Amino acid sequence: MSEEDARRILPRADLSGLNGEQRARFLEIAGDVFDYAGCKDTLAKCLAADVKDVHALRMADLVRALLLEGVPSGRVIEWVEQYYASFDASKRQRVRSDDCPQLGDKNAPVALVEFSDYQCPHCAVARKPLHDVVVGPEKGKARLCPKYFPLPGHPRAAIAAACAEYAKQKGKFWEMHEALFAHQEELEDDSLKRYAHQMGLDGAQMLKEVYAGHFDAVVASQMREGEAAHVQATPTIFVNGRQHLLPVQTFFLQRSIEDELEWQQNKAFVYEGRDTIGKKG
Repeated sequence: MSEEDARRILPRADLSGLNGEQRARFLEIAGDVFDYAGCKDTLAKCLAADVKDVHALRMADLVRALLLEGVPSGRVIEWVEQYYASFDASKRQRVRSDDCPQLGDKNAPVALVEFSDYQCPHCAVARKPLHDVVVGPEKGKARLCPKYFPLPGHPRAAIAAACAEYAKQKGKFWEMHEALFAHQEELEDDSLKRYAHQMGLDGAQMLKEVYAGHFDAVVASQMREGEAAHVQATPTIFVNGRQHLLPVQTFFLQRSIEDELEWQQNKAFVYEGRDTIGKKG
């Protein structure tokens, strides 16, 4: 589909960057998903020239971003529907954000609780976007609260988590957190001791306490909390208790934070599915 044809059909939508095939898919998706506030119709109708619904523009921007990531049309629809449905209070999980190290403004209104595994490659990749959204140019909106969720298939993850907990009690959590992810292929005892020494800690004492089980209860408690919140894989991120169901990339995390702030302010949008869309609160 040509850019001119797409602009004629959906004059308010920003389709920049999309190729002809992606523009055609955008129009197909827009006719299949519903807006979550305002005009309460399909996204396509909410993007008409005579409809002034700012939420439709934000939703269109999300669809466009997912298409640019190469997400298949069916998956885009599924993710968009699940994303807006997650704002419903009944879908939120009870995860604490006051019992963990904090990165970012401690008074920020949005808490990002991340359950991660130190041997998980996707968790290592998630470090930068999570860091960027809490201490970047728009800092003050969100704070990061990391929690341990070592997976059974990663034999050194629980030991690494216990080392991070030891470092936390010595005021060096973030240094150890970064070292473990930066060297997640090197988590044997000698390497762990070396990381501890590099940040001024006693590596031998750390391992002594780790293997004595001094930190097992903390790690187990956070794992139980994750399991209660239906965490099955890592990283799993909650935005004020709402599971982040979009890619763990800076743009999508920022969008999730901004939408959360809007929802907190007026509780005016909840995506309820294809058949019923309405306002709450």
